[in-house]
Amino acid sequence: MSFRSRLVSGLLVLALAGVFVWTTFRDSTIGGKNESAGTSLFTDARKTLSLWYCDDTLTDYLNEVAVAWNDSGNRYRVEPHLVDGVEFLESVNKASIAADKNMPDIYILQDSSLGRAYEAGLASEITDAKDFADDVVYPAAARNAVTYQGKIVAYPFYFETAALLYNEDYLQEAASDAGDAAVPKTIQDILRFADQYNAPENVTSIFNWDVNFIGNTMSVGGDCGDDESKIDIYNAPTIQALQVYQKLGQFFSIDTATSSYDQVLSDFAGGKSVFTVATTDAVQKLADWSADGTFQWHYGVAALPDITDDFATRGLSVTSCLVVNGYSENKDAANSFVQFLLNDHNEDFSGRTGYRLARNGCKTEDSHWDGFYQAYTQSVPEPKMVATENFWMLAENAMQQVWDGAEPNATLKSLYEQVEVQVTGNTSFQTDAIADPEEVDVIPETSD
Repeated sequence: MSFRSRLVSGLLVLALAGVFVWTTFRDSTIGGKNESAGTSLFTDARKTLSLWYCDDTLTDYLNEVAVAWNDSGNRYRVEPHLVDGVEFLESVNKASIAADKNMPDIYILQDSSLGRAYEAGLASEITDAKDFADDVVYPAAARNAVTYQGKIVAYPFYFETAALLYNEDYLQEAASDAGDAAVPKTIQDILRFADQYNAPENVTSIFNWDVNFIGNTMSVGGDCGDDESKIDIYNAPTIQALQVYQKLGQFFSIDTATSSYDQVLSDFAGGKSVFTVATTDAVQKLADWSADGTFQWHYGVAALPDITDDFATRGLSVTSCLVVNGYSENKDAANSFVQFLLNDHNEDFSGRTGYRLARNGCKTEDSHWDGFYQAYTQSVPEPKMVATENFWMLAENAMQQVWDGAEPNATLKSLYEQVEVQVTGNTSFQTDAIADPEEVDVIPETSD
């Protein structure tokens, strides 16, 4: 299940001491056609590097890069191929085992599938890891995303994550009344703002999001999401975060049956909400709506809010990666092309694709990308472990139960036991219940 598809039903994870937050991401476009670049009227005797991808929004950009590479006098030429995204990795595997003439030498894959790809021999360790030694080129989030069992098995390409969007015009109006236009840094700040804000008639909600919420000091595989010994789901801080989640639902009265990501973002664009949590696709959507007059406000992007001053949050991110196929006979050339794409031909990537490269120092015409990139640098990657591939589906079900009134402690205990059954293979696994922790006080005292 793709990151964006998984979050269509709404998944926000705010965690104590490290929280996963996410919302609906755009589904990868499924195609069936092949695209090639740099084709000559005459037979090209050079060897061909095949690049597979399944998101059509990348087509023009990848073709342009391929043409630049093909025209630069290399001994290899590159042909991008847009292929069906359903069972994408399985298609890569079948073509590679069969040594199909069009098997990919390079392909684009989300980081959560890198463990499965590497174990199947479909991802090779990169040849030059100097860019991954520190934060100069790639932030820790990107480096962790492509690390599996201590090896760098892909190149970070672009990312998707969530951030806080706020209506700058409303904050300035509030400042003229109360003298404070500071962007909230915590959920508690937003609750205080909501309690005191004299909202214009157009505003129907202060903070609205298509989300669910679960807590953390939750670790699912450690920093790189690849260590089955580091699964810590059922603990007091996570229970506290689920308790906060229930309180937020009661405070803001969000109806998950009618609230979808598209509707939430549309409401924000229409000035019906002051704050929302959105994903990277919002940058292009709001730019388009601003151009056609649908969106007539100014907005800002900030890091995801902490729960309180004492409990920090981190976001969940997905990094799409450029993988050199372990079955390829042209690995050196494939690595060279990837480095050409990332280092020498990355101009206007965001403007052409609606994504942002997962590396430092990239210039973008739309400054709103800066806020999303800052959120990405603070994020954690999805788990790469095969045994936990359905974790976020299980977590979503658990969070929906809590939203509907289920007891947080018992629900989280059940989730943890389900995951451990999958990881250990012990179908009778059970854990002792822990006492309910003291609830975190986030609702302003002056609220009803």
